[in-house]
Amino acid sequence: RDRLAALPTATRLAGGCSHSAFIDAGGQLLTCGNGDSEHLCLLGHPAVAKLAVPTPVPSLAETRVASVSAGVVHTLVLTEAGAVLSFGRDGAGQLGHGDREDQHTPKVIEALRGERVVAVSAGAFHSLVLTEASAVLSFGKGERGQLGHGDAEDQFTPKVIEALRGERVVAVS
Repeated sequence: RDRLAALPTATRLAGGCSHSAFIDAGGQLLTCGNGDSEHLCLLGHPAVAKLAVPTPVPSLAETRVASVSAGVVHTLVLTEAGAVLSFGRDGAGQLGHGDREDQHTPKVIEALRGERVVAVSAGAFHSLVLTEASAVLSFGKGERGQLGHGDAEDQFTPKVIEALRGERVVAVS
């Protein structure tokens, strides 16, 4: 626990390619940006094409959010309870749900249930999570080896990066 207390404060705002995400003082997630017809899922608001001002994400109204990270076309959300949710476009598995289905509203990544996640990071088309036990998991597009699994395969669900097992990892980005 002491190690976690020494970590920097959680990310309270994030900028993606066409969208931005913010966490207010009460832990509410707000998003804004361009969710045109091709990217309706970017904002977490069903069927909303564009938001010019930060607007609360309706499905998370009762959820206290601790941290957020925005990739090019997806967003990762870490709740105060340690759950990880994702939404946006999912062409390479970067949402972590085991498929390539776009998510218009935040959805819990089931493969991470039971894991105490302390940090999330959305890359261009891949994602990273850090657990309280210092395990780093990655998922999404792997064509350039960015997932750290020793290959160039896409990963559709979170997978532990074995090369980091036993390392004291304190942040991911």
